[in-house]
Amino acid sequence: MTHRARFLWLGLLFLSLTPAVAPAADLRFQSSTQYLWYTDPFKDKDQSDLVQYLKFGVTKVESTGRLSAVGYGRFSRQFGGDNDPKMGDDGLLGRLYFLYANYSLPSDRGDIRLGRQFVSVGAGSGTVDGVSAELRNLGPVRATVFAGYDVRFAETTDRTRPGNYLTGVSVGGSLVDGNNVDVSYLRKYDQNDLIREMVGVHADQRILDKAKAYADLRYDVLHGAYSEFLAGAKIFPFSAPVTFTAEYFASYPTFDADTIYTAFAVTRYREGAGRVDYIVTPRLTLYGSYTRADYDGPSADIGTVGVRATPKRAPGLGLNASLDVRSGYPGDLTGFQASADYAFGKATLAAGVTYDVFQRDSMTSDFTAKKVWGAGSYEFRKNMTARLRVEDTETRQFSNEFQGRASVDLSF
Repeated sequence: MTHRARFLWLGLLFLSLTPAVAPAADLRFQSSTQYLWYTDPFKDKDQSDLVQYLKFGVTKVESTGRLSAVGYGRFSRQFGGDNDPKMGDDGLLGRLYFLYANYSLPSDRGDIRLGRQFVSVGAGSGTVDGVSAELRNLGPVRATVFAGYDVRFAETTDRTRPGNYLTGVSVGGSLVDGNNVDVSYLRKYDQNDLIREMVGVHADQRILDKAKAYADLRYDVLHGAYSEFLAGAKIFPFSAPVTFTAEYFASYPTFDADTIYTAFAVTRYREGAGRVDYIVTPRLTLYGSYTRADYDGPSADIGTVGVRATPKRAPGLGLNASLDVRSGYPGDLTGFQASADYAFGKATLAAGVTYDVFQRDSMTSDFTAKKVWGAGSYEFRKNMTARLRVEDTETRQFSNEFQGRASVDLSF
């Protein structure tokens, strides 16, 4: 039996036993039924998917109320495409994103989870079939630890098998007022061979309620390289709602040791960025940013200015617009995007357009790309909403790339 099938049967068994174990258990479901249609640009073929997402939560399983369970997954069926043999003759594909039991420790000391779950520390993240523990309120110290089978989502399968493991730990705390420090460690195995070993460090500090400085570092032990580094500060020095942000970011791509990507040469990327957000009134916000990007030699300058507004004379209307300009490697670009949404009664309408003029270094002429989209939703009942979104994209390669999504969301 596959791991996915094992967890699906475990979920069904848990649900069937819940009423018998705890008659007062609170069971909640969320469902989203979606129909997507699109054109495969490489095959020039119309395709569509029927997708069913389902999420459930169970609380009050026992008298203390500390035990609960959560599950989330989907089933999909593709029409008009070439079915992968792993999807079965009927083209059905099931995927389980998470399914775990959660036990909350007394006095809000933390949580212990068992099952399929998403895990994350500063050194990295992933999905495991295993156990995790988050401990807090231990004086100034907090800790997170996890271990389990490494769940690797492929296009049509979950490549989870014995010998593939993911483990991690994070320890942190507050040394002084307004300060947070975390040190984390992550290891990943493939068929019992170590393929990734990462160390992460995070620190942030608030200063007189007028600024916040922060830094993040990831170091790849196997490759002996600093994978990512981010340092920044947010400053709000005036009584007026103005925020200044400055950041420096550097990255050097590293990969799992068992992948072919380790054979390719990569270059370090660096950027310095600044941003200003100004809330003129509760209904009007202006923002602008500048980024200097360095590709280990070639560079580019990128600027953005934008506005968000909710006009007082048109209740329910929201407006967004921005202008982007890029100059340098790997080419020049000038573009804008604008969108609007309007809520009235139980309905919401929205529409937008994006238009870019660009020239790559390898091109001799300018080209354009544009996207036009529209969307709407209607709440039939408090627990039932229908949504629709359609868009059309024109690029240098494709003159027409129409796609859409219709969905019905339920909660009960």
